[in-house]
Amino acid sequence: MGVTSLRDVRLLVEPATVVRGGTAALICSRDMQGAPLYSVKWYRGNHEFYRFTPMEETATRVFGLPGIYVDMNRSNGSQVLLRKMDLGLAGNFSCEVTADMPPFATQIATKFIDIIALPTSNLILKADKDRYQPGELLRANCTSPPARPAANLTIFVNEEPVRATETSLHPSDSGLFTTKVNVELKVTPHLFPSGRMRVACYATMYNVFNKSAKLDFLTPETDPRPERITLNGGVSRTFSNWFLLFLLFFLPMMVFGDEYVVSEEFGNYLDYSDGSSNNPVVALLGG
Repeated sequence: MGVTSLRDVRLLVEPATVVRGGTAALICSRDMQGAPLYSVKWYRGNHEFYRFTPMEETATRVFGLPGIYVDMNRSNGSQVLLRKMDLGLAGNFSCEVTADMPPFATQIATKFIDIIALPTSNLILKADKDRYQPGELLRANCTSPPARPAANLTIFVNEEPVRATETSLHPSDSGLFTTKVNVELKVTPHLFPSGRMRVACYATMYNVFNKSAKLDFLTPETDPRPERITLNGGVSRTFSNWFLLFLLFFLPMMVFGDEYVVSEEFGNYLDYSDGSSNNPVVALLGG
């Protein structure tokens, strides 16, 4: 059976997104169509850093390249395992396959490897007040710790996204970026559906980072209402208590005061000098 040619050389990177300091496997697949393998070479940009040649006495060779650490125990003619990946290694990686049979066909596959730096501390979510009344303006801002690339920030109110009024990126000397978003929203009663308004900030980076911070605001307090006098044939308990105190303290002064004048018209009814039980204060006190 005749051999046509080498084909379908592909480079797969696991994981697809590499976190700074992590490990990446560069897997080189191909269809040799029965031809023997002459060599597989791996490159970062134009610089070769690993070679596999099965026909030679020393099948594997590593070429020094700053920042690249090859795990020799887990590298072979199909894959190379790189450890301690740093941000400076982000770029194009390639594998080049050559068949050991005339015309010595060669194919190369290239893939861009992105290396990211995750935030190392929590999100900071702030609002300009501790409590809001309907009609007031809610002002909130969320800040992500330094990362690369910049984290995507979105502020939600009761799980509904709020359009940012301002988004800013702040680069650092280490090549990382801090993201900050500001929002403004008019507070309305319907924002407290179950007695609580929740403001949340979500930060995402690809599919490897998803963090949040939350603030809860309770239903606004209402002004205290004075106790009402009932209109159904009586008075409230508070009103009754005040009326009783009035009788206890002021009526004896009116009855027993030194300058008390008895009306002639009612004299027969207000003469209590004999201590009879007709005294209203005595009756009231149960004497």
